[in-house]
Formats: sequence, structure tokens, C-alpha cells
Amino acid sequence: MKKIVIIPARIQSERLPEKPLRLILDKPMIKWTFGAGLQTSADIVQVATDSKKIYDLFSKDNVVMTSSSHLSGTDRVNEAVSKIGLRNNDVIINVQGDEPFINPNDINNLFDLVSKDKIEMATLYSELKSSEELEDLNKVKILVNNGIATNFYRKTSLENNIFIHQGVYAFKYMTLKRFVSWKPSDNEKKFKLEQFRALDNGIKINAIKSVSKIHLGVDTEDDLKKANEIAKDDSYK
Repeated sequence: MKKIVIIPARIQSERLPEKPLRLILDKPMIKWTFGAGLQTSADIVQVATDSKKIYDLFSKDNVVMTSSSHLSGTDRVNEAVSKIGLRNNDVIINVQGDEPFINPNDINNLFDLVSKDKIEMATLYSELKSSEELEDLNKVKILVNNGIATNFYRKTSLENNIFIHQGVYAFKYMTLKRFVSWKPSDNEKKFKLEQFRALDNGIKINAIKSVSKIHLGVDTEDDLKKANEIAKDDSYK
């Protein structure tokens, strides 16, 4: 069984132009995420991009050029791994390129979980820390019951078993191929959350708690400032 980390990194970003190339200290953001991937048990770590600028940051073994027309990171991940030659039970983890402080143990824990025979797909969650987080439509909430993600929300009044979803996904290769073969579901289009495509097609999504100290998806200039502050004092380690 092979273990693969793919980091999708498209160049276009509405809120933070050329986001993967923006610097945290003196290093492009995508390099921080890639470095975390290298510290895991993965057999292959690759960046999947549509940008020559991003492509040129890496050696040819660690990057793959993909189409600029993909609608989701998962579609980009699938194109990347389709060039590797995988078996159905190999495990692929989609790690967002704008998560510079992800703990490599989060990735290893997902590998361990999805390596099990009956597990098809898994993701991460963290504790809900404030009412502001609950009300923030940009922070996706996840309902977890007995280790299974049973629903996702942008807005909810529920309190029990509600956590913040961390957008890292692990798939068996067979499940990934099925996922990208389906059309976006109604819920996916309504809430702009691609994980509904899995739920709406009967895929069980296992969920485990993240061990990362810092959960910061860098989407804005303010986020980038926070990332630089965190990097200076190593508080994410």
C-alpha cells in the first residue's frame, strides 16, 4: 500500500493574489506546507499546480503540472495521482497549500486510519473555541457522532458534537476515483462544500481530532500577517 500526499496549489486567489507564492518569513507559503508533508510517513509528496511559477519552485519529482480548469482541489489531486499508477487501496491525502502550520502527525494519523480495510475517506476537526467562530460563515462546522462526520454547516444553532472542520481529506484511491466521477450534488452547490458530494453519494466520512496547535488557513492579508507572527516565535511546533 502506497501513501501519497498531494498539495493542490492554484495560482488564482481572489482575496490573496498568488497566495501560494506569498512569503512567510523568507519562504513561499507552499514550501511550508510541502515541508510538513516531507516530515510524514508518505511515500510520495507532490505539489499539484497550474502555475509555472509554482512549478519552478520544486524538483520535478515533487511537483506535477495540472489543468487550470479544475473546479476543486480534489479534481486537481485526482489528475496528479492518475499519473503515478496507484492501486485501489493506496491512500491519498489532500493537504491544502494554505495550511502552513499543519502538524505532520495529523497527516500520519489520517494515513493510519484510512489504511484500515473498511475506511474509505476521512477528515480532521478541531475544538470550537468561541461563539464568533460558530457564527463565522467562512469557518465550516462539522457534526461528529462516534467518529463519523454526519453533517457540515456554514451556519448552525446546534451545540453538541459541533466542531470546526479542518479541510484535509484522506481517500482510498478507489474512493477518490468514484468521487470525481460524480457530478456536484445539490448540497455541494448550495453550500459550496465539496464534501457533500461524498455524503450525498453514500460515502462514510470518518473524522478524527487534529493534533495541530495552530489552525490557520491563510486567505487574506491579515491571515498572512498572523502567519508571519506565528512563524517568528515557533508557537505552532
